[in-house]
Amino acid sequence: MNNQIEIKVEGKLTPEKFIEAVRLFFSMVEGVTKNVATKPVHWVVEVEKNSTLVRGRVENPSIESRQAIDAICRGVRSLRSGNRTLPYGFTKREVLACKSLAALNGDGVQSISIKNGSAPEDVPQTIVETAEAILSGEAYTAFGSIEGKIDSLSDKRGFICSITDPIYHREITCYFTKSEVSEEAYRGFRKRVMAGGLIRYAKEGHPTSIVVDTIRIFPEESELPTIEEVQALFK
Repeated sequence: MNNQIEIKVEGKLTPEKFIEAVRLFFSMVEGVTKNVATKPVHWVVEVEKNSTLVRGRVENPSIESRQAIDAICRGVRSLRSGNRTLPYGFTKREVLACKSLAALNGDGVQSISIKNGSAPEDVPQTIVETAEAILSGEAYTAFGSIEGKIDSLSDKRGFICSITDPIYHREITCYFTKSEVSEEAYRGFRKRVMAGGLIRYAKEGHPTSIVVDTIRIFPEESELPTIEEVQALFK
């Protein structure tokens, strides 16, 4: 089980800048851990000898601590990609920490990277722009798709339904302009679906509603082929 995450800063930097990088790193690590884990996670700090590599190691490894570590790396990757959606496990405080960390690039700092045992995740200065867009609190819309379970239906003022997002654990309201698509949503009640269309995001970066153009109902687990049946196809 992966129980550590580390930061490496390369270049010639002042002691103040190195200390600030480590402070921002652990602010993000502890913040995401608190947001993801329901039980306490105890961190200890390890410093690589003759190196600018600092490691955070979990003293009481658990599935939740591993999820937190993975969420940190996925969040950095999401911000680096330019995705303006608040990463899973992050609040604006952790986004601000990552932005400030990325802003340390330059003036002696050649690169900053975070690693959890796999390939390192670069923390380039380009993250600053994406983080600022999230922190500015501007709502926006974009075409895309969401997955989740349809858990409520209403036909009072036009047919709408709600999909519970398994990542953000929030309800996303679905609106329909095509009767055939709304009928498909009705058939997908209490099932996992993927809805595509124009998504509206809140100022915090999470999706709040979608005007659905297409919807796909995923099969129940009982309907999926067994391992034996899949293997039989290749014999």
